[in-house]
Amino acid sequence: MDTDKAWAADIRRTRHIGNFTEWKNHDSYKKNFDRLLRDLKASEE
Repeated sequence: MDTDKAWAADIRRTRHIGNFTEWKNHDSYKKNFDRLLRDLKASEE
């Protein structure tokens, strides 16, 4: 998530990038998956 490249920093500022690094932890996965679904639904509207 750290970079000096302008295009990557722009993507990081304008997009939600889900964090699934703890995908084996049920609570963490569920929280991040629910946020992803919420954000996708919001983008449809």
